[in-house]
Amino acid sequence: MIIAGILSIISAWLPWVTLLGVSHNGFMGDLGGNPGIFFIVLGILILGMGAINKKWSAIVAILISLFVCMLGLKYYNDSTTGDALTVGASVGNGVYCMIFAGLIGIVGGIMRFFVKKKVVAA
Repeated sequence: MIIAGILSIISAWLPWVTLLGVSHNGFMGDLGGNPGIFFIVLGILILGMGAINKKWSAIVAILISLFVCMLGLKYYNDSTTGDALTVGASVGNGVYCMIFAGLIGIVGGIMRFFVKKKVVAA
């Protein structure tokens, strides 16, 4: 889950969409919006939940990672359908990184439930 948090943070700076040779990342939102900051916060939350190493933190990390993945799929859909398709927009690496971060976080959180605790024999 640590890797998922780092990838979510990195995805904010990578290009999300390229239009007419100009790429835009998470800090170039329309109407002054900066969704990149939101992904940095989500990445920090995933990092924190991964560091806590408890079952409840795994559930929280899974939910946050699911949210990151779904937002990545939403941005992918926005860049490949409708008006974006007609003007020739293409999906940037940041969106793929975002989706991948979400998937890794979900898998990492699920794997946390199958880890056996080590018993120290004295």
